[in-house]
Amino acid sequence: MIKTLNKHKRIVNAIILLLLLVTLAYFINNARIQNNNYFNINNNIQKLMLFNKDFNLYLKNSFKYNNFDIIQEKIELSKIEFRQIENNPILLSIEDELFQNEYMQLHNDILNKYKIIQRTKSYRAVLNKSYVIVQKLKNDGISKELNELYSLIMTIDKNPEINIQKEFNNFKENKNLYTNKNDVYFLKHAEIIFSYHLKLQSLDDSLKSISVENQLKTFNTIYSNYSYSIIQRAYLSVVVLFILLILSIIFYLFYDYKLTLSQRDLTRFRKTVEDSDNIVIITDINTNIKYVNGSFTKTTGYKAFEVMGKNPKFLNSGRQSKEFYAELKKTIYSGKKWSGQFINTNKDGKLSYESATITPVFDDDNNIIEFIAIKSDITNETLGQEQLHKKEKLLLQQSKMAAMGEMIQNIAHQWRQPLSIISTASTGLLVKKELGLPTPKEEVLETLNTINDTTQYLSDTINAFRDFFQQNKDKVNFKVKDIYQKTLNIVQVKFKSIDIEIIENIEDISITNLDNELIQVLMNILNNAKDALEIKRSNQKFIFVDIYKENESLIIKIKDNAGGIDEQIISKIFDPYFTTKHQSQGTGIGLYMCQEIINNHMEGKLFVKNQSFKYENIEYKGAEFKIVLPLQ
Repeated sequence: MIKTLNKHKRIVNAIILLLLLVTLAYFINNARIQNNNYFNINNNIQKLMLFNKDFNLYLKNSFKYNNFDIIQEKIELSKIEFRQIENNPILLSIEDELFQNEYMQLHNDILNKYKIIQRTKSYRAVLNKSYVIVQKLKNDGISKELNELYSLIMTIDKNPEINIQKEFNNFKENKNLYTNKNDVYFLKHAEIIFSYHLKLQSLDDSLKSISVENQLKTFNTIYSNYSYSIIQRAYLSVVVLFILLILSIIFYLFYDYKLTLSQRDLTRFRKTVEDSDNIVIITDINTNIKYVNGSFTKTTGYKAFEVMGKNPKFLNSGRQSKEFYAELKKTIYSGKKWSGQFINTNKDGKLSYESATITPVFDDDNNIIEFIAIKSDITNETLGQEQLHKKEKLLLQQSKMAAMGEMIQNIAHQWRQPLSIISTASTGLLVKKELGLPTPKEEVLETLNTINDTTQYLSDTINAFRDFFQQNKDKVNFKVKDIYQKTLNIVQVKFKSIDIEIIENIEDISITNLDNELIQVLMNILNNAKDALEIKRSNQKFIFVDIYKENESLIIKIKDNAGGIDEQIISKIFDPYFTTKHQSQGTGIGLYMCQEIINNHMEGKLFVKNQSFKYENIEYKGAEFKIVLPLQ
């Protein structure tokens, strides 16, 4: 009977506890919703304020602003933020008249501002087009009497003291005095400039009547006051219910379930350790084994009874120094956790690589009583990494050999003309001596100076090629402009032979990194651009080189006008052995090694994309390679 009664009491208490939990969960969720809603609305309003400042900045400087896509994107983002406010269910439930009036005023002002921005953009587009035409007509030639009008319209946006309406009236009175075709066309676009500047003034006047920022602040204040009282009531309910719940839990669970829960946790923990893929070893204070889990047996081949009481050093492969183990022992006996890697042997005598953490365990008096080692088998990963390093080394060597072949070709190109000059000068002087022809001293000196200068040029090219093949793997500080010039000196003979023009925009920047590797990468990219332009067979072959600093990074951009890379293969060009050239022209490891060098050796990034661009008012398309390197 008592047992049944106790059982019923436990059921009743459990039901009461469950009801308290459900009620608390409801009020907590309600408080969370109110609180989140407050911060979401506040966040929406803050973002709208930031967008509004950007819009004000754009409207103030729209004549100088060429990238309207950014403002359009911000308009779309601000619309998203405002829609989140409009669709907020809690806001829709507020029936306060003042709140609704402020909301409608804010809604109207924001929509009006969007319209003003769109009109400003349209007006500016028309103005920019007319300004371009006016400047072209001025360059083509207009009447001298119109020069003053040209100066006026070109400065109308920069001089606020100009009375546009007055100047426009004067203009209309005199525009019929000119009959020249260029003059008439010029006056037509001057009239467009005047009229659209007046329209912009009208928009500016309309903008002054709109105060989106003040409306946002007022709206936020009213909503904050409303939310504060709701949130306070919700939190008060949560606190009361939470106190009741805590008291109930203490009363109901403390004695009844303490032992059960502890046993359950212990069982779960033991099962987790036993089934873990990680190796778990527990040793006593003398580092003798007390426990090993199933993964230990699976990895080493030793069963638990074979290792109990032994020191784990019997697994030592002998490939790690005494100092390594001395430092390990010193660390764990000082009460600190040790992390590192072991090279051990299993029961079959095979090597195994393990990533391990050893943690001391303390008693209540803060004395070490045992050590827990948790290890993971990384043998496959380590051996795979070693194979990867060997493969990378082989590819790097192949890439270097390809570069050496390129060097030899360039030496042959660069030496052909100087050697011809030396041969011609020396042979001419020798023939005159053999024929007994008079040879003025000045002519002899001039010939010898020519031979000397040409020999010095050959010596300089040898130094440039020698510097490239130096096996320097240390990062050094160098000027990127010098490295680029060295690279250009190596490849420029072939560029000149097919009439490639290089357009440079280069800043003088110092960087600490691998200089020879950068030469190899630049040479590879430039040669690829040269090959693409050579296939194109166009009269106009350009390579654009931009080197500049952006934040804390060096940016190198190299692009051509060869038409770009096929979109179906552009994602594969950094794959090893992938090439679109005949096998006699390349191995397909050049760009792969470029990415390896930049990403893994120089701690940077290498990108490629097709780019459409204008140069001297002509539209081109080509591949653009972008290198990003840290300055330090």
